Amino acid sequence: MSAVLLLDTNIWSHLVLSDPAKRAVVQQQLAALHTQYPGASLATSALCVAECLVAARRLPDAAQRSAAETAFQRFFDDPGVMVVDVSRPLLDRAATLRAEVLRLAASVRGQPAGPDGGKLRLPDAVVAATCLEFSPPAVLVTENTRDFTLLDAQGQPQAVAGLVIERVG
Repeated sequence: MSAVLLLDTNIWSHLVLSDPAKRAVVQQQLAALHTQYPGASLATSALCVAECLVAARRLPDAAQRSAAETAFQRFFDDPGVMVVDVSRPLLDRAATLRAEVLRLAASVRGQPAGPDGGKLRLPDAVVAATCLEFSPPAVLVTENTRDFTLLDAQGQPQAVAGLVIERVG
């Protein structure tokens, strides 16, 4: 299978909700990624779809809400975009990823892992687990790289689960 570029919610949001200048920058960066990963397919998590619909539906103006939701749906209905369902096994993998990050954060800081003991929140863990569903794992395309990066025991930054992360935005 050729490379898969898995777009995080913030990338879809920029393509629909951002000002034209920001949208153009994101489109250029995505075009560059397609050059870097020739033949790459696009994918996203069903969780990202839900987050985008929330973003559209919270807009104050009814016409804006409708236009944004239609634009998002056009992307997600495109046959060139794979929407990966959030299955029970995927949630299990996401829970394991989050727990591992919390344990590592606790061991590095020498304190018990609390709910915010690591940077990998559960929605981000679902996105990371979605990347891992592909063989080889999908390349995560996000603006928020730090949400998927943690410090290891030596204080060095590393991507969660060894993901390849491309920053766009």
